[in-house]
Amino acid sequence: MKTEKVIKKVCKEVQDLLIKKNKDYGDSALNPSNVFSKGDVFESLGSRIDDKLMRIQNVGVCDETEDTILDLIGYLILYKSAMIMERDKVYNEEKDFIENGGHLSVNGRMLSTVDDLDIYYSEKEEENGNWINK
Repeated sequence: MKTEKVIKKVCKEVQDLLIKKNKDYGDSALNPSNVFSKGDVFESLGSRIDDKLMRIQNVGVCDETEDTILDLIGYLILYKSAMIMERDKVYNEEKDFIENGGHLSVNGRMLSTVDDLDIYYSEKEEENGNWINK
């Protein structure tokens, strides 16, 4: 089997797993209930990632930990998703602030309009390769 086909197969498998678990667990990975644990989404996901890495460290990479590797990939995707959602949240808060007459000073740069904010985020995206949903 060609590498490209295997990559697509693994990505589809992870995608299907994440969507199923998201439905089964009620989006708890990115919106934790905090009934017992009081950590934020990044602490919660970080703990889950650490657990998977510890299992691999203790057992090794073998047939027995193949599901752990799949879970780890999934948790890393969820972590990246949380980062994107957090940037989107901050952008929307800043946008609302400006639309309500506020001004932002970021690194000595005054942002007074939504256009200024969009330019700032576009420049930041080019520098970091980060995506934000505007």
